[in-house]
Amino acid sequence: RRYDIINFSNFLISGFLALSLSLIWGYCGILSLGQAAFFGIGGYAYGIVALNLLNSHGNTDVAMIAGIIVPMIFAVFIGGIMFYARLRGVYIAILMLVVSLLIGLFMRQTADPSYTMGAAYLGGMNGLRPASADDPLLPSLILGLGKSVVELDGRDASFYYFVLGLLTVTYLGLRCLVNSSYGYILVGCREDPERTETFGYDVRLIQLSVFCLAAGIAGLSGVLYTAWGTYIHPDGFGVGPNILVVIWVAVGGRKDLGTALLGALVLEWVSLRLVSEGEIALLALGSILVVVMLIAPRGLAVTLGEYFNTAETYVMSRFGSRANKMTGS
Repeated sequence: RRYDIINFSNFLISGFLALSLSLIWGYCGILSLGQAAFFGIGGYAYGIVALNLLNSHGNTDVAMIAGIIVPMIFAVFIGGIMFYARLRGVYIAILMLVVSLLIGLFMRQTADPSYTMGAAYLGGMNGLRPASADDPLLPSLILGLGKSVVELDGRDASFYYFVLGLLTVTYLGLRCLVNSSYGYILVGCREDPERTETFGYDVRLIQLSVFCLAAGIAGLSGVLYTAWGTYIHPDGFGVGPNILVVIWVAVGGRKDLGTALLGALVLEWVSLRLVSEGEIALLALGSILVVVMLIAPRGLAVTLGEYFNTAETYVMSRFGSRANKMTGS
C-alpha cells in the first residue's frame, strides 16, 4: 500500500504540469516545449531556500512560495522577450525547448564546490544537496508557523492527500478562470489574435500573464516533486521530460483541463507499468501520441466523449421516435 501511495503522489504531481500546459496551449494557443524548465527552476528554488532557512525558520513555507514565484519571475523575463517580439507558434516551442536544455546544460556543470549558495550545493549531475555535513538535508514539506508545524513526508498518506487536495483546488480555480471573461479572451487570442486586438485587448500582455501563471503552476509541481523525493536533478530539464508533458496533454485533449489532467494520470500509470522495460516506456508513449494524433487530433478523451454523445443522441432519436409512434397509435 505504501508503494502505491508513493507512486500515486507522483502521478498527482504530474497533473500540475499537465494543467499548466493545457492552460497556455489549449486555451491560449501557446505551445511550450519547455514547461519542464519551470518545473526544474521551481524544484531548485524550493531546495535552495529550504536548505538555507530550515534551521532558522523550522519550516519550508518560504521555500514553497519561492518555488512558485521564481519560475514566474523567469517567465516574465523570457515571455516578455517572446511575446513583445511577436514570436508565435513553432518559434515559441523551439525557443522554450532550447532554454530548458541550456539551463540543464548549465546545471550539469555545477559539480565544482564553488557552485554553493549558502547551505545549498548545486551538485552538478549528483543533484542538489547540502553544502556541508553540518547543513540540513533537503526536506519534505514542513508547513506551519513557529512550533505549530506539520511535516508531510513524501512517502506517507498525509502527503498524498495534501497533493490531492491542492490539485483539486488548482483544477477548480483554473476551471473558474477559463469559464470567466478572462478565459474567453484567452480563447480569442488563440483563435484570432489580430481580431482580438481590434477589440482593444493587449494580446501580448494577456499571453504574458497566462504564461506566467502556467509557469507558477509548473513551479509548484517542481516544489512538490522535490519535497516528495527530497531530490532534484538536472535531467529534469531534458528533452524527455518536456516532450512527456506534451504527450500527456495531446493524448488527453489539450482544450479541456479535465481531459489533459486525465491524460497525465493515465499515461503516468502506463509508464509505471512499462518502467521495467527501460527505454521502451518513452517509445510506447511516443507511439501512443502518433496514433492518437492520426485518429483523434483533438485528444482521445475528447473524441471518445463526442463519439458516445453522438451515439446516445442517435439511439435516443431512433428509439424515442419509435416509442412516440407506438404511443400515438
